[in-house]
Amino acid sequence: MTISFDNEPKSNALRLLMDQYVAQSQSTWTPTQVVITRAKGRSLWTADGRRLIDFTSGVLVSNLGYAHRGFEKRMAKYCKGLPLNAYNMVTEVQIDASRRLIRSMQGNANAQQTLWAASGSEGIQKAMWAAMHHHPERNILVATRGGFHGKKGLAADVSGETSPNPNVRFISFPMGGDEPEAFYRAELDAIWNEAPDKVALLITEPYLGAKGSYHPPKWYHQLLEQWCREHDIPFIFDEVQACFGRTGNMYAWQSYGVQPDLVVLGKGVASGVPASVVVGRADVLGSLHYGEASDTFSGVPGACAAVCATLDVFEDEKVVAHARRAAKWLRKGLEALKQKFPFILEVRGEGLVFGIDIADAATADACVVEAYRAKTKRGVHFLGPLAGKVLRVSPPLTITRDEVDEALTLLSEAWPRIG
Repeated sequence: MTISFDNEPKSNALRLLMDQYVAQSQSTWTPTQVVITRAKGRSLWTADGRRLIDFTSGVLVSNLGYAHRGFEKRMAKYCKGLPLNAYNMVTEVQIDASRRLIRSMQGNANAQQTLWAASGSEGIQKAMWAAMHHHPERNILVATRGGFHGKKGLAADVSGETSPNPNVRFISFPMGGDEPEAFYRAELDAIWNEAPDKVALLITEPYLGAKGSYHPPKWYHQLLEQWCREHDIPFIFDEVQACFGRTGNMYAWQSYGVQPDLVVLGKGVASGVPASVVVGRADVLGSLHYGEASDTFSGVPGACAAVCATLDVFEDEKVVAHARRAAKWLRKGLEALKQKFPFILEVRGEGLVFGIDIADAATADACVVEAYRAKTKRGVHFLGPLAGKVLRVSPPLTITRDEVDEALTLLSEAWPRIG
């Protein structure tokens, strides 16, 4: 059934056309199915002229906001004159982007080479391929339960709670319980004892995003890293949604005090241009030979130019330092909303990524809708709830104090309408 709202003739007409011409599986469920015709800064404008403060960054993609002049100017410079696709060619911009990413990971001695992909799930797939080729005699894949690494191939196999792949083993992830370190260590040791010398890799997300924004204590990832070191197991950090300032540091491995063997970057790494990059140990990535990880759209000039342009803006505008300040404003405001609205059970998060845990799915959907239509011409944009009832709050890292205050005021005025 097509979504429609009163006083939105243009948006309603476009939603009807979307349903006619595009399969519904193309999109995830969002209660507003917002129709956007313009974007600038941290704001989106609908077809009917409503301005929305963006609390999504696309989906943790547009860390610099929209139509950022510095980014767009630099990107155009880096890819000027180059072909859109440079398959099986060497370009200076790809070398430059790779070198700069490696240098930006100073503090992780394992950041030595890159392997490019066109999407996060493809980057995960390639990282896993490399780890499996590094130890071809090993077949067990260990992943943290409740993670999301993608919908395709091996990335899908290690997502969720169960797997169709008989070689996958899941371990627990801290989700607010009081289990000690020994609990998680016992799970890891049980896997090793079941199949000694057969574990090919361990993959985890810094925090569980799709599960509802669960952020572990630092010792958890340090424990996983230590176990991997003991058994020469490549430790893969899926930073697709966590990289480039989102957790309060440039990289989430810095936030958790670990040095993964392979770090998978995506989403915000190229500020909206489709790109993913694995950065990690040369001996592991080098276990794949010519052609074994190639594909049509990996490392194309536009993607590499976007990464370089993003790095430029982060350096010039001190984006991570600003994001840390904005995180304090946002956390304080979200906690105030929790005190005001009893249907908010908990606020979880770090840096500029939070989850607002709502009492039930119907109320969570209502929160998204009422935020959207907070005022006649103003609102706040959320995606559909995570795990049924958790609202993700992940605005562009460049969001201003005034924009944070405006968004929180709109929510404070809109959510009392929820029965």
